[in-house]
Amino acid sequence: MTKEIKQTLRDSRSARWTALVILSFTMFAGYMFTEVISPLKPILERNYGWDSADYGMVTSAYGIFNVFFFMLLIVGVLLDKFGIRFSTITSVLIMIIGGSIKYIAFKGGFSTTETISIFGLIELKEQVFFASLGYAMFGVGVEYAGITVSKSVVKWFKGREMALAMGMQVAIARLGSFVPLAFGAYIANKYGVAFWILMVVLTLIAGLAAFFYYNIMDRKLDKQLGELEDGNSDDEEFKISDLKVIFGNRGFWLIAVLCVLFYSAVFPFYKYGPDLMVNKFGVSESWAGLLPSLVPFGTMLLTPLFGGIYDKKGRGADIMILGAVLLIIVHVIFYVPFITSVVVAFFNVLILGVAFSLVPSAMWPSVPKIIPEKQLGSAYATIFWIQNFGLWGIPLLVGVVLNSTNPTIAPDKTIVQSSFKKAYTEVVVNSDKLMKATNEDGTLISLDDVDYYARNTASDVVRAVVASHPQEEVTIIDTATLRVQSYKFFKEILMKGLSDVSEGDLSIYEEKANVGFAAYNEKVVEASAIFISEKKVKLNYSYQTTWGIFVVLTIIALFIALWLKAEDKRKGYGLQLPNIQK
Repeated sequence: MTKEIKQTLRDSRSARWTALVILSFTMFAGYMFTEVISPLKPILERNYGWDSADYGMVTSAYGIFNVFFFMLLIVGVLLDKFGIRFSTITSVLIMIIGGSIKYIAFKGGFSTTETISIFGLIELKEQVFFASLGYAMFGVGVEYAGITVSKSVVKWFKGREMALAMGMQVAIARLGSFVPLAFGAYIANKYGVAFWILMVVLTLIAGLAAFFYYNIMDRKLDKQLGELEDGNSDDEEFKISDLKVIFGNRGFWLIAVLCVLFYSAVFPFYKYGPDLMVNKFGVSESWAGLLPSLVPFGTMLLTPLFGGIYDKKGRGADIMILGAVLLIIVHVIFYVPFITSVVVAFFNVLILGVAFSLVPSAMWPSVPKIIPEKQLGSAYATIFWIQNFGLWGIPLLVGVVLNSTNPTIAPDKTIVQSSFKKAYTEVVVNSDKLMKATNEDGTLISLDDVDYYARNTASDVVRAVVASHPQEEVTIIDTATLRVQSYKFFKEILMKGLSDVSEGDLSIYEEKANVGFAAYNEKVVEASAIFISEKKVKLNYSYQTTWGIFVVLTIIALFIALWLKAEDKRKGYGLQLPNIQK
């Protein structure tokens, strides 16, 4: 007597892959916002007066609620208790609220100079505080969405192409990291930081719509599987006591520790990699994120490939070990101070992309081999919680170390800006030799405009100096660099508003502008001589000591990966076996 085999929605290849694409799109939006300010460090320092500690505080805020308020453990239990559909919508709503707060912080709703005391322990600028608060809330939402998506993929693909599916989900999501790293600085420079953040918040809202559509498919699948409305069957209902199974499993803890070490050695690279490219390799500020953007772009192509290999051939532990070895090589190359070739940086980032494809493609599909499916939500949540210790602590540590090992950078940039402000005040506003300069809208330049023009002129000079002479002091830079940059910007602001002037009159204006520039440039060079000869200004960060943090993390990760392979051999988890069941 043969038993009738009932087909469900997940037995349809097109249906399960459609579900995966929908899930992946929302994570794409989440990863976009995660890296929304990653390539903007120099821009934030210039426009808002931030330093490395401010930047490190905001980027590390991602994990504050997850780590110290145990939010990831809480949402993991919520996922196992109330199901996937509840969690998809709730997680994205939290992301949108947090993202909106961060947008308001940059839109101008909070002061860039007034401070807020945090329990009397530290003082933060208002803008930095609220940007951190929004990012911390967003961090809860995106991690909640991440564990929900991971459990959903297992639900649709277990016993099938699970590693390939997880690899594809990671690949599409990582495209969200690629976009801001590659284009964020350009858009922020052209349209403003707040506009760029708003664009990404709107993408999160589109992700909410995608999750609503996914829930229709998920509900239909649950009905076919004969499950309850909340997505859990009676015989697999989650109990708090099930956490003992997770916490008592050594293999689980090894994967969790490997996860925090690995991601702590990669994700902060998104935050500080663009600034490293500017200061060590002399890459243009607007395009410094292009090289780090190759990492998520590479994972889009390679993670599904390595996931497919794991599905068919196995060798999951070996794949993780290889990824850890490559990661050590990458960070040692970035650490060595005399390697400043952009070509070397390019190929090194490609290797980082390979490493970042190897470990996740084997690590995440290995968790269901160690932990029962009904406890997966809590298992993934615990791993993500431990991971968030690194995502909170490492960017903060890097920012603090970077500031402490480069204590003169922020003050020296202030000196440069003050010098140009003095030059503008004395020449643009007060000089009788100069025609009345106008803003772009035709109004006369006022004292209120001086700060703006001084910041922009100073930032042009700083960018030119850092890009052309990475890791060198300004004292060895010829003043011609300053002359060229100041003249370029000076002529630009003088000729604004003259588009309707006749050709004959325009030549008169240009002649007056050149006369004015002679007086202006004399003042600029005079002011520049002060900080060039006496202050010994250094405008670029040295990352050598800071990058040693990543080298140490990767070496420890290799030892943990080797330990995990030995534990698998002892316990028989099956990490070296294929995922596809024949």
